Amino acid sequence: MAVVKTPTTPQERLQLAKRYLQNARETLKKAGVDRRAGRYEDIKYVVEASATAYAGALEALKALFLWEGLIGDVKKLKKVQRFYELLSRSTRLGKDRDLLIKLFDDVYTLLHVSAYYRELQDKKAIDSGFEKVEKIIRIVEKHISRP
Repeated sequence: MAVVKTPTTPQERLQLAKRYLQNARETLKKAGVDRRAGRYEDIKYVVEASATAYAGALEALKALFLWEGLIGDVKKLKKVQRFYELLSRSTRLGKDRDLLIKLFDDVYTLLHVSAYYRELQDKKAIDSGFEKVEKIIRIVEKHISRP
């Protein structure tokens, strides 16, 4: 078994975010879909996949905060409110800052609160949450890849 080191650079954090999202997608496939009802069937996989996708969004934002120099130690990011505070303090994102705040708010509500804690199974809502995580990752990648 390969040893995976703790990511320390923004680029490594972003790669971890992508891995989380890919793993979440693979897990969500196991949930099965009731097409007539528009719901994922197996709540165990829905909860697991939603938590993993949400973790991907958090990792992407950690990459952004490291890149901007807003934090030195990501281990201090324990509360969701801190993510909102750091996003609000971001100065290098331009118009993308407000978009990231909105996307993160939706991801938090859809995947973390509704799907993970309240066991939401609505396919459209969960799929929307996954798409928003992907958008967060793309926006962060666009910014941290700039010189």
